Amino acid sequence: MRQNIKSFNPDFVCFSVVTDNYSWACELSKIIKSIKNIPIVFGGIQVTSCPEEVISREFIDYIVLGEGDETIVELVENKDATDIKNVWFKKDGIVIKNEIRHLVQNLDLLPLPDKEIFYKKAPYLIHDYYCMTSRGCHFNCTYCFNNYLKKLYAGQCWVRRRSVKNVIKELKIGKEGGCKHILFLDDCFVSDKEWLKVFAKEYKKKINLPFEAMSMAVFLNEEVVSLLKYMGCVKVQIGVQTPTERVRRDICKRYDTNENIENAINELKKQKINIAIDHIFSLPSEKVEDYENGGLEFYIKLKPMIFNIFNLKYYPNTEIIEIGKQYKTIDSETEARIVKGEFPSGIMMNRQDTDDRLKEIYRFIQWIPVFPRGFSRWLLKTKLYRKIPKNKYITKIPIVIPFFYSIKSMRTFFAVREVRAVIKFRLYKAKLKNWLCKKCHITKSGK
Repeated sequence: MRQNIKSFNPDFVCFSVVTDNYSWACELSKIIKSIKNIPIVFGGIQVTSCPEEVISREFIDYIVLGEGDETIVELVENKDATDIKNVWFKKDGIVIKNEIRHLVQNLDLLPLPDKEIFYKKAPYLIHDYYCMTSRGCHFNCTYCFNNYLKKLYAGQCWVRRRSVKNVIKELKIGKEGGCKHILFLDDCFVSDKEWLKVFAKEYKKKINLPFEAMSMAVFLNEEVVSLLKYMGCVKVQIGVQTPTERVRRDICKRYDTNENIENAINELKKQKINIAIDHIFSLPSEKVEDYENGGLEFYIKLKPMIFNIFNLKYYPNTEIIEIGKQYKTIDSETEARIVKGEFPSGIMMNRQDTDDRLKEIYRFIQWIPVFPRGFSRWLLKTKLYRKIPKNKYITKIPIVIPFFYSIKSMRTFFAVREVRAVIKFRLYKAKLKNWLCKKCHITKSGK
């Protein structure tokens, strides 16, 4: 890195940070500053939610709050300007705080992403194309960054959608570049049914590649799911978060009912679209009894292709922090450490570390997509699910098995394994190179 910094001689070094990578970015910034006094710029949700903390770091020169598409261009073109909206910076020991600019409402005005800069360094990434057709979310989940940003931009339209023509233009570039599979990363890809109807026709005619998308259950009716199938959708990821309606409603502020979720999944199954369900452990007020008295049975009934299981992450200035304080799962001291980025994983309270019964439920949920429903119900009734082995290799089996249910799924599995293998090879190669450099340095120095 030292040689790259000196040879490239950048005008700025910019980091987009969340709580998870904030500490890493800070350490890297210190190293860069020790090589050369290059202006360091931090942006991202960690900056937007904790600007005072971030700008207080002596090695950070500028911070960009909110969406930075226009801001970063203005800053690069005129770094001596003092009135760039969204920018805070230091001058003579004083922090200059400029106001927040209005959101870009017409997303078509923004340039298409230049992904070639990534493909040059990592060409194996080209097979899966990541795309966002919109910004923002309609919902107010207590644990999500949208929860804070909606308040920051109160009075402005937070959910914005690109035109069909604009999205198709981007996807054509990806297809011509060699992509075989598309992942739409919108918070809720299908929230605008009228837009989806127009997009489906253009996508089928001009792109026609298999894709995955995320959605809320409330939007997935028969008409919408039929459109997804027509377009070539192979998997939909649904955020359920908990099988307990009380916890979902009162803690997460998610108002989709178990009936909504079941209906959505049934529609997807009718169209033979794979389903992934997001689940969050360690939500305040959840109890083991919630799972044993109906929660696990609900998941057995749904039986998706896979469960994406997470532990709750407390992010700065999200509503879940205040809820956590009420239930004493987090305190003010821990909140202060979150703001400083002292929890690199972002996981503040992982009850699975201390509650063996939750560990048993965690392992059982992983196996629900694989076991026949009758067998899962027998394990639940007899409590024998608690005897599922703890071996880390055995727990990987239910994650792999669903990929062999169809040829398409198998192709996805091996494509992912290929990418991971390449990444691991490059990581090991870099580690080996660093080790050899150190050995050579030690040898030459005579130490």
